[in-house]
Amino acid sequence: MKKNRLGSGMVAALLAALCFVCDGCANENVARLEGTMAGMEATDTLLLIDVLNEQRPLVSIEVKDGKITPKELAVDYPIVVVLQPRNRAINLLPFVLEPGTIVIEGDIANPYSLKVSGTPLNEEWQEMEKMAKTLEAPKDVDENTVVDMPTLMANFTSAVREKILAHKDDVLGFFLYVEYREAFDAETQMELVTALADRWTGNDVFDQLANSVKNQSSTSAGAMFTDFEAEYEGKVQRLSDYVGKGNYVLVDFWASWCGPCRQEIPNLIEAYERYKDKGLVVLGVATWDKPEDTKKAIAELQIPYPQIMNAQKAGSDAYGIEGIPEIILFAPDGTIVARHLRGSAIGYQLREVYGE
Repeated sequence: MKKNRLGSGMVAALLAALCFVCDGCANENVARLEGTMAGMEATDTLLLIDVLNEQRPLVSIEVKDGKITPKELAVDYPIVVVLQPRNRAINLLPFVLEPGTIVIEGDIANPYSLKVSGTPLNEEWQEMEKMAKTLEAPKDVDENTVVDMPTLMANFTSAVREKILAHKDDVLGFFLYVEYREAFDAETQMELVTALADRWTGNDVFDQLANSVKNQSSTSAGAMFTDFEAEYEGKVQRLSDYVGKGNYVLVDFWASWCGPCRQEIPNLIEAYERYKDKGLVVLGVATWDKPEDTKKAIAELQIPYPQIMNAQKAGSDAYGIEGIPEIILFAPDGTIVARHLRGSAIGYQLREVYGE
């Protein structure tokens, strides 16, 4: 099950979190952290990080012989946090810092093993995480048993959708959308963004995602292409230099540093060699990449088809692309035939349009 753990590009001011250490204060808005953390030094420290507010450390928490020294913090409203061992680039799974006693069980050797319980939003979050793990590797399944993954996936997305709508006004609903949005089709994504809009419009992260969903919706199959341009070494290139000129055009938004992108290159070269005599144009769009690195990768991979160099965010913004590679087939008139093509789906789609 693919999820969207927040990376540096998504770290932004979701909440202006007002938290401070609260030693023994009598306040109903107090979060108490306790529990265990295996795999640490006899005496060690965890940093509590506000992951959606520029990775801002909130407080340090001592761990002695695997036991977390209880820490109380005042919380004006729930926020999303992670624990990070001091001086180590490891983030454990995120959880909600909210009023109540939050019980933590984890192991530094396995950052994905974190279990958090004891407070309402965390209990609901753990419920979703448990369902997600059944999609990654269903347990207790006899080798002769056929696992109905489409049904499991449909049940999961339905449950997450309901949870997001139920929590559209708090951080759990928003963060579940961030985590699992790629599991939803375009129509459901638009529904969820619309539901979240009243509470979250004006938030940098939400506005970025909402704009992406809008652009994805306007550039889905059947829509006319959206043009963009990029400049490199004094030359301006546009998508319209290739698309809408009377031929099918297979466009690959990629980057030299992207492993999955490089894995798709042989499929694209094969498509180019097989259909170029029938008029197929294959085009690379260098996305979020340094031109010198793009040129080096083109030589290494022996890519024979043209490139729009130094596109950076121009193409990804126009098409609401959040992850690459993104491979799109355009019809001769510029209409979008299909998006999200990968692997064998590329050949299948081309055989369809060329009548093979």
